[in-house]
Amino acid sequence: MELKEQLEALTLKLEGKSQTEVKSAIEAFELKNKEVIDNQIKEVKDAFEVQLKELQDHADKLDVKLQAKAVTDKGAKSLVEEIKEKKSQIKEVAFKQASGDVEIKALTSTASVSNNAQGFFIPEITQLGHKERSLYNVLPKVSVSDSNTGSVVRYRDWDEATTVRAAAMVAEGAAFPESTAKFAWYSKPLRKVGDTLPVTEEFFEDEAQAAGELQIFLDVNVNLKIDDQLVNGDNTGQNLAGIFNSSPAYTAVASGISAPNLKDLTIKVRNDITRSRGSKYSPDIVLVNSLTMEGLVLAKDGNNNYIFDENIGTLAGLFVVVDENVADNAMLIGDRRYARIYEKTGLVISRGTPNAQFLEDEETIKARKRMLLLIKEGDKTGFRKVTDVAAALVTLAS
Repeated sequence: MELKEQLEALTLKLEGKSQTEVKSAIEAFELKNKEVIDNQIKEVKDAFEVQLKELQDHADKLDVKLQAKAVTDKGAKSLVEEIKEKKSQIKEVAFKQASGDVEIKALTSTASVSNNAQGFFIPEITQLGHKERSLYNVLPKVSVSDSNTGSVVRYRDWDEATTVRAAAMVAEGAAFPESTAKFAWYSKPLRKVGDTLPVTEEFFEDEAQAAGELQIFLDVNVNLKIDDQLVNGDNTGQNLAGIFNSSPAYTAVASGISAPNLKDLTIKVRNDITRSRGSKYSPDIVLVNSLTMEGLVLAKDGNNNYIFDENIGTLAGLFVVVDENVADNAMLIGDRRYARIYEKTGLVISRGTPNAQFLEDEETIKARKRMLLLIKEGDKTGFRKVTDVAAALVTLAS
């Protein structure tokens, strides 16, 4: 009798029996037919492994590999990889006569969809990097009214070049000395900083998001020019009178300072201002760029330990303003209360169609700002510039 028929007969015989009797009968059946069962399992196993090997060889010949497909889905697997991974599960079903499904995934990737327009779209447009605003942010600002100014800032100030303090000790019966006090009128015109960008009408209609970025782009362009002019404007043509141009130079004096650094120079320059005019001025800023500051920040002692805190925010009690528009190897110290920005509030953005642009469906975006930097003649003594820091340090050491 075949093993299958014996198993069916045993099943009928055990109907209505207790669990213990069923278990004992099955164990006896397996012991009696162990050799036959083992042989049948071996035959099925051998046959399946032969088929599995043939399938794997065939897949290798077809080079079914994830790498060859160049798909972007990192979780995808080739057919061979799937069979290898599910091998134990396949044997479980085949050899132990268990029931269940073995899922073998076909290699369908995103590359299978031609001309796929889908994707995760990032909503914003990245901003371009530029120099950080520094000096503009720390100087006081005065808003100029929108009318009846004549585009000019006017003021009366001391004519310091012809003003003389003559007070002296006076003997009995002697004539008193005579001082000279002179005033003069001064004026400075508002300067205009601007930029334009021509754009087609279709661009505004079809690329609203990018069109909005263009206004930001022009805004930044104008502000970058303002920042440079505030520091370096030479007061010629339409240029501003920048803070370096408006400040007198510091003349270093031999002081015998051992290994002088930027802090030593800062103290000497500050004292040069306050020694004769301390009743008026209280210098509070050091204007410098990051490269020149490195000479101080990177300074080390004989044991290679940093001398100063790497996050220097003040220097000799003065607020450090790091502005990358300052020339290398230069610095300026002063009382910022006396350097004021006079400006028309805000930056004006406008759009127009100059010349033949109306016929060509084009527009021009324009950004403009009117302003000036003013340090009055009588206030310039509250500032000192150093145009060669390295040379000044050598002089202080001598």
